Amino acid sequence: MYELRTPAPALRPYIEHYWFVRDDAGEPVDLRVDVFVDGRADLVFNFGVPYVREVLGAGAATHARSNLDAQRLVPIRILQRGLVRIAGVRFRLGGLGAFAVGSLHAWTGRTPPPSEVLGARATELETALERAAGTDAQAGLLDAFFEAHLTRDAAFSEFGRALALLEESHGTLAIDALAKKSRVTPRQLDRLFARYLGLAPKVTARVLRFQSALRMLMREPSPALIEVAAQAGYFDQPHFVREFKKMTGGVPRGYRGYYPPRAPTDFAPNVVVFVQDLPERVRHAASTPARSRGRATMAKHWSGKGTKDDPWQLKTPPLTSEYTMYRDDTVDPPLLVCQVGSTKLTYLARCLEDVPAMLKKHGDWMLLGASDEKKDPAPDTLEAWGRDKTNPVGGWYGQKKGYRGRFGLYVPPLLEALGKIELEHNPKNNRARAK
Repeated sequence: MYELRTPAPALRPYIEHYWFVRDDAGEPVDLRVDVFVDGRADLVFNFGVPYVREVLGAGAATHARSNLDAQRLVPIRILQRGLVRIAGVRFRLGGLGAFAVGSLHAWTGRTPPPSEVLGARATELETALERAAGTDAQAGLLDAFFEAHLTRDAAFSEFGRALALLEESHGTLAIDALAKKSRVTPRQLDRLFARYLGLAPKVTARVLRFQSALRMLMREPSPALIEVAAQAGYFDQPHFVREFKKMTGGVPRGYRGYYPPRAPTDFAPNVVVFVQDLPERVRHAASTPARSRGRATMAKHWSGKGTKDDPWQLKTPPLTSEYTMYRDDTVDPPLLVCQVGSTKLTYLARCLEDVPAMLKKHGDWMLLGASDEKKDPAPDTLEAWGRDKTNPVGGWYGQKKGYRGRFGLYVPPLLEALGKIELEHNPKNNRARAK
């Protein structure tokens, strides 16, 4: 279903890997990939169903054809469901410039056809890839194409030296100093980066600083954000948080403490959810290289046994706030006891069976919603259902008067931890569905 291939030795400085995704035995695939800003590009040869490319917080577009998903300054989400067959190329930072027929600045943030960026022979490559029998043949075709189109002229070498200096500094080297060390003028530096990367040197430095800070967060969960911001070269913590939101669509707190073993030094973490062919199985891969679909285990957002002495440690769906829950079977009816700071809420424990059953009958994603007891929830949300007279308990699952709301905020993460539902983790407007 998913496979990575290493390119030929001559291509490895420019191409990280080839990746292949396909359905098994004609069974549909359900795929979601959240891609953070990392300055890299992916070449996507799509021979299966169309996919949706959504700019987080903005619009979405459906792509039925192959394209180059060029370097971008906004986080995106890829959604694809059905019979999937993709052959992809993951370029290293600045690697695409060794093959492009023109200035990459023209394609920044765009998804042009492969032939527009790589020349007319890319159309022949696409036809051959579609006809190829298996990934061995496809990888061989990709090697042959890129080896034939590899260009390493003096200008590209100048760009490569400057980019290496900026990467070594994790984006903290001043642009004037970078130009001086690279033995070019600042204006020449701008032209080199526009031609071979598509991003200005100053913008590239921003991306490198963000990626450095993200790796710090994921390696070391304990340092204060102000320490991470200072080490990564940000002016202050608010500056860091603003940049982080622009690059991921989320906030730093949700990305602490998970870094996969043996990850490369330029590892660009993203969040990937991969639903395989079995109807009730979900494979999660978090923090894999952008646009790839790994089979690693997803970084857990929970711990604990659910007892009073060892409650579940949970995070709200946006991964921005922590709270605890435990099940109290000493009372009738049994309750879920939710502790949020100094506030205690309780919910009927039967919701752990009722919610999945309702979502299964619903048959699709449902918005969570989250509102206090005295505020009317949005219609057709889990929050609204959790207090509706037509639900299995005839009204409120929340039991503590004055604090009976927030059902759609605090119950879904526990259901996800128990393996009963699928749950989104976006900055807002999260949804749940039955597994």
